Amino acid sequence: MTAKGNTTLRQGLEKFYKEQESQLSHKKEGIPVEVKAFFQSHDIAHVLFGCDITLFGEGAVKIWTIFGTTLGFWNHMKAYRKANAFELSRNFSVAHVVSDTVKLLVFLPVLIIRSKKMSKPWPWSGFERYLDTSISEIRKEFNISVLS
Repeated sequence: MTAKGNTTLRQGLEKFYKEQESQLSHKKEGIPVEVKAFFQSHDIAHVLFGCDITLFGEGAVKIWTIFGTTLGFWNHMKAYRKANAFELSRNFSVAHVVSDTVKLLVFLPVLIIRSKKMSKPWPWSGFERYLDTSISEIRKEFNISVLS
């Protein structure tokens, strides 16, 4: 998922939600506010870092989140556990898991290097000031180079 032209982060997020509507269980009613906030930041990371929702995309967004955002590893693990996001893995077939795991292992060093080359970490919370900024401008400001 790459952004073209002047698509704002808000527009990219709305498009992501529309395209993935049937896959996003965290958009249902009755989800705690804290969990919704985690997933909104997670979904923004999908848009900003150009990651789809395949197992590879989920793995890639986790690497970007751990190394390229203010959340970091331990806070990510705590929030992920609290949000019960591990149950998403049930959506993938064995073949998908095997192929995407191999692909992720191949790209793991590239993702870590690209996230470490960012000029500053993406704010996991407090991102609201960027919602009406174009994704391309944000990527330029943070030196984000998506995999495409």
